[in-house]
Amino acid sequence: MPPSLAAPAVVPIAQAEDISLENWEPPPAAHALVIGHRTLETLCGLIRRGCAGAVELRPYARVAPPPDTAEVVVLPDPASPDEAAASIAMAWRALSAGGQILVRAPSGRRREIEALLRRQGFAAISGRETERSATVFARRPFAFAHS
Repeated sequence: MPPSLAAPAVVPIAQAEDISLENWEPPPAAHALVIGHRTLETLCGLIRRGCAGAVELRPYARVAPPPDTAEVVVLPDPASPDEAAASIAMAWRALSAGGQILVRAPSGRRREIEALLRRQGFAAISGRETERSATVFARRPFAFAHS
């Protein structure tokens, strides 16, 4: 096929420098939830990395994710602080104890995302920022019984 008629190459999210999936390994056979608008490449990247089941939801979906059904949640593109907060709340509900969340946002929003995760109850929060994007990782803590 002549180069002018060939479809442009799509860089999988797992290889894109600004999502950081290339440096992150989900647990083996993890069930994953992707919350966002443009989720196809993220879903494919998670499946290639061994996630047993990967599903997507849109932010502000009328259907809440079932509780404790995901070990991994990825938010590849929250469009606003309100959308990020709503998506992080959805992630909290879906994640089982010890589950991981990865949030990618435009550059300059790292501290805001970290604060939203902390407010929701996430722990082990870490992140990095490039001139193009911020990526933040966190974990849903295990619940301990009080005696």
